[in-house]
Formats: sequence, structure tokens, C-alpha cells
Amino acid sequence: MFLYNDCLWLVDQLQGVVQARSAKQSHLRLHADTVALEAFGKRSYGKEMESQRTIIKDLLDGAQGFTNCTEPPFSQECDIAVRTIVDRLRDTHQQWKGVLSYSALLQSIGSLVSSAIDKIIIDVEDMSDISEPESQRLTAYCRQVIAVEDLFLPQQSTDSISSQEAAVPLTAVYVPGWLRFQYLSEILDSSLVDIKYLWTDGGLQLEYDMEEVVELIEALFADSEHRRRAIGDIRRSSAR
Repeated sequence: MFLYNDCLWLVDQLQGVVQARSAKQSHLRLHADTVALEAFGKRSYGKEMESQRTIIKDLLDGAQGFTNCTEPPFSQECDIAVRTIVDRLRDTHQQWKGVLSYSALLQSIGSLVSSAIDKIIIDVEDMSDISEPESQRLTAYCRQVIAVEDLFLPQQSTDSISSQEAAVPLTAVYVPGWLRFQYLSEILDSSLVDIKYLWTDGGLQLEYDMEEVVELIEALFADSEHRRRAIGDIRRSSAR
């Protein structure tokens, strides 16, 4: 990110020179240099972000899709993967905090968080059978990741302590799929009645389609009359 930041600074300096000069030829030459430098900076930023996203996905691959996440040694691998991801997000935020503007920092970290939660959502949805201990462990993993929302608090003046304490994180603004991930955490920790409520009155329909919810229910709960009734209610409410 230092290279990207340096390019932005140089572009700003060149634009100042362009505005100060009146000679048309010099103006055109400096303008071309500015455009080329800005493009180079954007490419550097893109490469850095892609590299960071790849690292995050590779680290989460260590969880092996969270299969057998309650059974050693797989449980330790899952623990390490999630803990490492959270630590990396926080470390990267700290490293970039002095380099990027606050808005650019939240956008960049938000993109990395989005890559992490997308991978977790896909892995959990691919699990066809989730036992109660596994759902509890998966919920704990989700909550570990959700805790990084404190990185997305709005910028406050240092003398406004009370407003900082009351500040609402801007995570949903900067992290695509954040609400979807929070709902996944709730589903993993909910009863059939709770999931039905989330679907009919809790806004779950805004983040998940019907079949996704049904598949999660089938993975989380053993076949029973209660499960069939809950799935039927969800399907009927979707047909209205």
C-alpha cells in the first residue's frame, strides 16, 4: 500500500504543478505523466488487494471446509484458521491505518473481510449434516469474525469519548455480505421457531433465498414432523 500511497501523493503534486503552469506544451506533458502515474498506482493497489485476498482464502482452506470441526485434529486446524484470519485482518488494518485515508482504509479492509466471510458462508452451506456441537462451534467462529466490526467505527474526534462509545460500526456499509454473515450466525444458533421468525418477520428473506434456508435447516435439524412443518411454512410464505 505504500507504493499506492506514494503514487497518489505524486499525482497530487503534479496536478499542483499543472495548475500553476501556463505553457500549453508543459501542461499536456505533465497531464500525461499524471494519468500514467495514477494508473500505475491503481494497478499496484489492485495487485496488493488480490494478494491479500488470496492469502485469506489460503488460510481459510486450512479449516478444510469446517468438516469435523469438533473432532481433533481437525478442530485445532479450524481454530487456527479462524484465529489467524482475525489476527491478520487486525494487523493489516493497523499497518494500513497510517497509509490510507480513513474511507479508503475501511473500503480496503471491508473487501478483505468480505472475502473471508464469503468463504466461510460457502463452506458452511456445503455441509450437508451439522450436528449440535458443530453448530455451536461454527457459531463461535462466526462471532470471532463478527468481532472485527470494531475496525469499522466512524471516525470521531479524540475528545468525544461519549460519542465514540455510542458509535455504530459502519461494517454493513463497507463489507458486502456482512448482514448475510450475521444471519448465518443467528441461524446456526437458533431453533426452528426462531428461524421461521427470522424468515417471516426478521428480514432473513433480504439476504437468503428460500432454498438456501431450507438446506440449512435440513443440515441442522434431523428429519421430524417439526422440521417438515417449519419447511412447509417457509415455502408457503415464499409463495405469497
